[in-house]
Amino acid sequence: MTRRLNWTIAILLLVIGVPYYWFLLDNRPGNAIAKPVTIGQLRTLAEAKPGPHPSGVEMELVGWSDVPGDLFAAGSGLMREQIGIMAFRLPVPGDRPIVIDSGLTAADAEEIGLDTWLGAEQAKVDQAMSEAGLILLTHEHPDHMGGLLGWARDATFARATLNGPQKIEAGRRLGISVDGAETKATGQPYAIAPGVVVIPAPSHTPGSQMIFVRLGSGAEFLFAGDIATMEPSWRELRARSRLVGTMLSPEDRPEVYSWLKTIQALKAAAPNMAIIPGHDVKSVLAIEQPAKIRSGFNLSQINAIRR
Repeated sequence: MTRRLNWTIAILLLVIGVPYYWFLLDNRPGNAIAKPVTIGQLRTLAEAKPGPHPSGVEMELVGWSDVPGDLFAAGSGLMREQIGIMAFRLPVPGDRPIVIDSGLTAADAEEIGLDTWLGAEQAKVDQAMSEAGLILLTHEHPDHMGGLLGWARDATFARATLNGPQKIEAGRRLGISVDGAETKATGQPYAIAPGVVVIPAPSHTPGSQMIFVRLGSGAEFLFAGDIATMEPSWRELRARSRLVGTMLSPEDRPEVYSWLKTIQALKAAAPNMAIIPGHDVKSVLAIEQPAKIRSGFNLSQINAIRR
């Protein structure tokens, strides 16, 4: 009887335990190495364009789902975590603000099975985009790009600076032909505005990019997008589970690990820099001075030049 029980347990471990470990827990980075991006390089680029740097960072939460942490940071545990859909606004003294990521539409929220979508908050993001001088996306998934495409009036859409894969996806979703666009975000980091640097980082998607921001005060932020979905993603080197990152929403897992190691290296070189994960609302709101983020867009600010 005992022998039969032992065999039964062993078979169950093989049938259930091995797939469970492989699809939800395994977070081995293999031989991934950090990319040759340094904090000195990013700071130099942040000063390359003349003009005022952003004065702060504001976050608008437009929806969320509660899911087991293992799904989005492999091996982090089964405790349910809030996966928030966030957009960010950077006020710029004397100029139009900058928007990073754009939320999503009600149709997008239904399509991806979001638990909660906040229409009033998304309307604030829409207004912020209409007032923005520059709109940037960390990547081309609907929970980051969807708000822009839902609001894609000519004047607003023209303010969005999209890389090749982001243009291709935008064209596909809007039914617009996009010719000659690069199919992967490549190249060295580059300054796009005073205090704002784009870091091409194809990995989670072909159009993934991180965004480094240095405020006029000197406070620094790195918007990681879904390369680092949650804080444990970069802090503990945990990519998405294979169930999500291989089966449901395929990504280049080795490249994700390389960029997670890059984030770790940048954070070690700049301990006060705030890392902004793609969906970890709790960690974003817990950021302390000097890089504290304001919850909610302050759309009453009169700091935009009307052109």
